[in-house]
Amino acid sequence: MSDFQEYLRAKRAIDGRALNRRVLRELREEIPDGSLDVVEVGAGVGTGIVRLLEWEVLPETVEYTAIDERPENVAAARETLHEAGFAERDGRLQRGPTAVSLVAGDAFETLGEDEYDLLVAQAFLDLVGLDEALPTLFDALVPGGLAYFPITFDGGTFFEPSHPLDDRVVDAYHRDMDREGSHRTGRRLLSAVPETGGTVLAAGSSDWVVYPPYDRDERVLLAHILGTIEGALAGEVPDDELDEWLTARRRQLREGELIYIAHQLDVLARA
Repeated sequence: MSDFQEYLRAKRAIDGRALNRRVLRELREEIPDGSLDVVEVGAGVGTGIVRLLEWEVLPETVEYTAIDERPENVAAARETLHEAGFAERDGRLQRGPTAVSLVAGDAFETLGEDEYDLLVAQAFLDLVGLDEALPTLFDALVPGGLAYFPITFDGGTFFEPSHPLDDRVVDAYHRDMDREGSHRTGRRLLSAVPETGGTVLAAGSSDWVVYPPYDRDERVLLAHILGTIEGALAGEVPDDELDEWLTARRRQLREGELIYIAHQLDVLARA
């Protein structure tokens, strides 16, 4: 398993405690009775599927299509589902009346003409162009279908203890996000949904808050975030300043002093 798949697995617990329970309750109440056709874009290593089933958000009879552009993520998702009791059957993974199809490919090319009752896109819309992506995602739903957008980044990255270079580093980090997506996607989603013909049913914060003492998963997540910043800001911030900031933050991580907060929103919409 690569470092990225390890990070995706590690953040399962951090996501789990961050998810907005009020939005989840609304999702559970809005899901129609009977069988359900679900598609998840950017499905990662399959932890979201397992969580929605374990938390009994989804009904018993579900056809679930999980799409991710990275084949290595899809392979890891297969392992996650095996660990959760799913077995291979007719090219899908089956557990009772729940069947999961894993698909490696670009979400917007893979959605095709199928229509689903529920679309899930966790930590996804902030990585793509919202104005272009949202109409395509809504088109994949039946009339009145539901769209659940949890852990959508909303412009807040905070580290403690404070460092003199924090503003410079964080501003550059957010500008890097804006190259393909937007670091303000969470709040923009609240207005983009009605502009695209949908209705916001529920919204609430789902912040990551990581503080010492850390467990193993929290250490993996923090190390990954610092590595992502290092890769994104090479050439964007003077090398000596970036090295100074990263050295201080990594020392704080080793010594159990680093605090990290990321502000995110969960949004439930009806297409």
